[in-house]
Amino acid sequence: MATICLRLDDIHSGTPPHLLTALDQRVWRDRPVVLGVVPFPAPGCLGDPATQRETLGFARHSLADPDLRAYLDRQLRLRKADVAVHGLTHADHSTANGPAVAELVAPSQRRVDMLLDVLHTFRDEFGTSTLIPPHNFIDESVAARCTSEGFHLSRALMNHEVIALGLDPDSPDDRAEAKRRRPCYTAGQALVIYQTAAISAKHLRQTTPSELAASIMSVIGPGGRGVIAFHWWDFLEDSGEINDAFVAFAAQLLDACQQLGADQFMPIADLLGAATERHPNASPQPHL
Repeated sequence: MATICLRLDDIHSGTPPHLLTALDQRVWRDRPVVLGVVPFPAPGCLGDPATQRETLGFARHSLADPDLRAYLDRQLRLRKADVAVHGLTHADHSTANGPAVAELVAPSQRRVDMLLDVLHTFRDEFGTSTLIPPHNFIDESVAARCTSEGFHLSRALMNHEVIALGLDPDSPDDRAEAKRRRPCYTAGQALVIYQTAAISAKHLRQTTPSELAASIMSVIGPGGRGVIAFHWWDFLEDSGEINDAFVAFAAQLLDACQQLGADQFMPIADLLGAATERHPNASPQPHL
């Protein structure tokens, strides 16, 4: 038996509203989903595939978009979604010592303060309690500040965390084993949970929904918890039409996960209590 959190990342004012409604009907189908919202999307911040599929002339302030705001409010009211903060602009930034890095890796103090202000604003407006770092990476000191204020994190498994378990971070099998052994941990009153798998349209050419579900559940099953992430732009063609093949693939994947033991789907914010109830002897980790 396992609990899965579904994430839909990269949502912002340029995300076509009709697509979000279609995914509710055709993919999530009453399963709750965590909506990772970029508050102030920078032009081109999601890369070429997404940029081609964004609505034209979108606002740089996502919550100022009336269609997106109405959608978020409706889904919260229906208890079908949880709203998470997905960075600030989602744009990578340069550092003095090397190439560009993800937004929340080595950020300035000003950016960290802005992030906390946005998190509190989202908490006030949507009850937000989760941060999804862009590209799943975040500086450890920033992560600690967020969890100290009660914000959960859904992020990538770090190399040093794999090494701490006596495993090889360069080995895909060892990384999967690390997630089996410790899919999440507590940091004060917050939960830090690793992304189990990110599903993209390229999987259509690589595997079947059943095969991919078996691979995912082999990682989630032993620990009983996991996160499956999607990106909204993967569900669209370059033309802007819905990618029916990938919509069907994603829906079949989730059905297959259920058949293999995923008996609960819930937001990250609800996983902390569920983890305690279903795994009372799990050892919490007090810090990052």
